[in-house]
Amino acid sequence: MNDRHSDQDQALPPYPQSASAELYDAVAVEGRFALQRCQECSEFLYPAHDVCSFCLSTDLPLVDAPRMGRIASETTIRATTNPYFQQRLPIRIGLVILDCGPSMIAFLDENAGMGDRISVSFRPDAFGRAMAWAE
Repeated sequence: MNDRHSDQDQALPPYPQSASAELYDAVAVEGRFALQRCQECSEFLYPAHDVCSFCLSTDLPLVDAPRMGRIASETTIRATTNPYFQQRLPIRIGLVILDCGPSMIAFLDENAGMGDRISVSFRPDAFGRAMAWAE
């Protein structure tokens, strides 16, 4: 009988990546923090959009964005049934509201807490996927 979940599967990220998330992978490798910015209304967008949610424009290039924001909420994940994350516990994450407008979920530095002003960056994980970090 063939087991559906091999040891190799447990070392892989848990879900396939969306096409829009791939936009941020190259940015993370370059050490940049970039978001889509509407050329019509100048609003920053995150996550990636096909159409601006403010003015419906489709002209949304990826541009370097201000990194600063504030942690609006935080939590620590201490248990999971997902094998990929079990070896990485505890995991601190938080909702970050960026000064440039969008909000995002980011991994938190051990010293960052609710209400703190922080800088956000994209860093590639072991699989080359962009992950948001706040410190």
